[in-house]
Amino acid sequence: MSVQICRWKHGYQFAYSITYDEAFEDLLKYALPVHQRYCVPGHLVAVAGQLGQLRDVPSSSYSGRCRHLSGPQMRELIAVGWSVGDHSMTHGDLNVNTYVEVVESKHKLEEAIGQTVNVFHLPGADFSFAPAARYLEQAGFLAVFFVDDRVNSPDPDLCGLGRALLYQIEGHPLQPLYDPFPREYDPYHRLHENLDTGGWLVDITHLISPELVAPWKDGTPEILDARFDCLRRVGAGREWAAEPEEVVDYILVRRAASLDPVDGAASPAFCVRLGSIPTPVKHRELTASIEWRGSTPPQLLVDGQPAGQVDRCEGGCVILTWPVRDGQLVELV
Repeated sequence: MSVQICRWKHGYQFAYSITYDEAFEDLLKYALPVHQRYCVPGHLVAVAGQLGQLRDVPSSSYSGRCRHLSGPQMRELIAVGWSVGDHSMTHGDLNVNTYVEVVESKHKLEEAIGQTVNVFHLPGADFSFAPAARYLEQAGFLAVFFVDDRVNSPDPDLCGLGRALLYQIEGHPLQPLYDPFPREYDPYHRLHENLDTGGWLVDITHLISPELVAPWKDGTPEILDARFDCLRRVGAGREWAAEPEEVVDYILVRRAASLDPVDGAASPAFCVRLGSIPTPVKHRELTASIEWRGSTPPQLLVDGQPAGQVDRCEGGCVILTWPVRDGQLVELV
């Protein structure tokens, strides 16, 4: 019997996520309906010290003009499949009050949304990682996102994840740190590359609104619609549209797991071996591809009980996903 752990959950060919830096209230009106139309979850990158407040960062284009989502508003989005990442306490210089900006911001954000926050998004520019590094480890973050326009590999460095830029017009010359390669908006940007490499593409944008404040990092609802339309057409059912925490969790579970076929079993069976998984991991599921010669989809049994789901049968294999733990006996009958 041949059994293999799948690169992505449910056997998808590539992963896709989208993130919203600053987590502005306008997202509820202008971005959420587009997300709901395409069934794509989003990810809020929140400034922990300004939840529910009017933006107060003097150097920011949005200061005094846009309001950050409150804790209850973020909880509403979490309830429909979104997630939240930490963007520091004040969106300030991480060389100053680093413990507050990284560790205390995490605690404050977790209190506001009622669950752990496992990913951190560097504010400002990528060189802020250096002063924050040891505090990020101390706080227990599982992943760190930079702002460099690239596709992440299927097995990435989780402390050095990239995000592709999604915005209305070509890069503004005063913002070289956001985009060293200014371009006109392209709804296909890196999607075919992601499909070819089987990687993980993570978009970054800020405000979604008909009235753009910073066109070099904002988009309209029409731009967002075009992006998701391209995602669905390029993916053609091979795309896993997921919020970043779930993707990070899957990578960590996949790295910790091994599957040992059970010889001599009456039906295809294997035992799960699971190494150390960080405690904050929320989604503990695994997807595997197993050789299957039956004419109909099998039933999945975990320790003798129906569990998980059979995603599909194709090419002499069955793809299945189930909640995983060490020592499980998984059978197909």
